[in-house]
Amino acid sequence: MQLTKKLPNLILAALTFAAFIWCSFSANAMEQFVRLHGFANIFGSVARWICTAGFLAVLPALLTGERRCRAIAVFAVLPAEILSAVFSRAFFAVHAPAPHEIAAYALLHAAMTASCLLLIFDGEKPSKPDIARAARLFPLLLLGAFPLNFFMQFETLMTAEFLQFRNFGLWHVFFVLLLAGATVGLYFLLRGKTAEEKSTALFLLSLALFSQLCLRFSFVRLQDYQAAHGIVGALPLFVCSFGVVLLPFAVLSGSAFFRGALFMINCPGAIIAFVWPAAGEVTVFHYNVTYFVYCHILLFVTTAHLAVSLNGAPRKAHLKHLSYAIAVYYFSMVILNGLAVHWGHGYDPNFSYVAQCPLPLPLHAILPVRLGIFRFSPVYLLVLCAVQFALCLITYFIYGLFSKIIRKRGGGNASRSKNPPLPETDAENAPSPPQECAAAPD
Repeated sequence: MQLTKKLPNLILAALTFAAFIWCSFSANAMEQFVRLHGFANIFGSVARWICTAGFLAVLPALLTGERRCRAIAVFAVLPAEILSAVFSRAFFAVHAPAPHEIAAYALLHAAMTASCLLLIFDGEKPSKPDIARAARLFPLLLLGAFPLNFFMQFETLMTAEFLQFRNFGLWHVFFVLLLAGATVGLYFLLRGKTAEEKSTALFLLSLALFSQLCLRFSFVRLQDYQAAHGIVGALPLFVCSFGVVLLPFAVLSGSAFFRGALFMINCPGAIIAFVWPAAGEVTVFHYNVTYFVYCHILLFVTTAHLAVSLNGAPRKAHLKHLSYAIAVYYFSMVILNGLAVHWGHGYDPNFSYVAQCPLPLPLHAILPVRLGIFRFSPVYLLVLCAVQFALCLITYFIYGLFSKIIRKRGGGNASRSKNPPLPETDAENAPSPPQECAAAPD
């Protein structure tokens, strides 16, 4: 992806990004979608849903000049921003806001409006083909920005026995199959696309993930998400959520190491999270399940395609860097978790499980050490680092195995194909192989 060098675009993109995060801490950002009483609430909430989807479009339009996203900003987001301003009173009536929440709301919508106006006056007018392509993309952005707590207002959906989520139950199996189907489906959708088109698609997916992660801060203002309590418990300081934060930057950066590292860490992480989700005794329409399923499926799909569709194939050099990066990460989590416990009146968020083993094994109690406010087990931390590196190593070898199988299949058909098989390479920044030689994650 070719990033713009226009200073106004970069400033507005950064301002919009920061304002969206700030505004996501408001309880009303999510609570509005379960208090849809009266015309003003319904109409205003729909407009703000469009604005959230517009956040996914405005950033690519500002940073890369993506023509479909520019058309969406002009013809959908700007009218929604005006309607959102008209019905602001209904938004603030949902739950009494603090002054800083009002300021965040005003800043976000001012930045979004300014971005849309800039896209109107600083660039070519969207053509009819651009508008037609934007019309096909916009429903997907709305789906990506869908308020995942929406169904919680319907008591029947929260209590129906056949909708209960149980580990290794029918719904659990269905979601695992959905993960596999979404990954393979995206492979075929991106097959034959240009590198620019693939990067744009994955950037949009990563932004959708990031927006839902931010909006989780709004949800936990009034109730818990699984075991996460309050803002501190919802901080993205677990392996999967930390990967969600890094994904948009990995796509924009074009770095083979950045993409390969996320692939080796987050793909197995998303799969392991699916083995034993801690959703509790709720139905599949509860936020505990909808957010978990949405986040981990999209995380796996996006990170898998960093390797399959872009230049994020794992390499030996990536493993060498990860060997110390993983250790730095976990020791950083020990410090952050200790600070959270110290300043959080005893609440232990257990960031990345550094304080307590998630399995019914007291590994965290082996030879514990206390250094001031920090308490940890060096033995347990070494186990965490070793397990994480082992998962990266297994992912590396599995990807290599699939690559060789596909490559041999292509080589066997080389005499009948116009395109010769791709030679193997281990260069740090080697380009992605043609789709005929790429490993499908199925």
